[in-house]
Amino acid sequence: MSQELRRADRAVTDPLEIDAILGRCQVGRLGLWSRGEPYVVPLHFAHTRAGDQFTIYIHGAGEGRKLEAVGQGVRACFEADRRIDLVDHPQVCRIGATFESVIGWGQVEVCADPDSALPGLVALLDKYAPGRSAELTAREAALVTVLRLVLDEVTAKRRA
Repeated sequence: MSQELRRADRAVTDPLEIDAILGRCQVGRLGLWSRGEPYVVPLHFAHTRAGDQFTIYIHGAGEGRKLEAVGQGVRACFEADRRIDLVDHPQVCRIGATFESVIGWGQVEVCADPDSALPGLVALLDKYAPGRSAELTAREAALVTVLRLVLDEVTAKRRA
């Protein structure tokens, strides 16, 4: 399920730890191929986990370059990271950083109806506005576009 990391000593392979890292990251980046070039967009996201399977949810407008690329059926890359602290480093510029990050790949799709969008919207609200998902209505769910990215490959790493 994951690609090989250059620094295997920093690899995080436990799905529970990867789940926790994604939960702590506030912004992710979706990488797509669009108009003949790489296109990366920062965004708020939420995720769910079933065993070692991660699904990323993103919401946004019903039009734009991101949706144009998704509509072409291209494979997507997702990245989220969190810098924890700056630390002294004995060699390179005498500074380093502690961090944790997750990168995953998969097929991104538009949730076609409010029922399929609802789990993603609930996850997003629970992450960024805890307690608000109970107020969500099907009418509100129909006002936004929700993307679902099921990751078929995942790598994660941490520098403590």
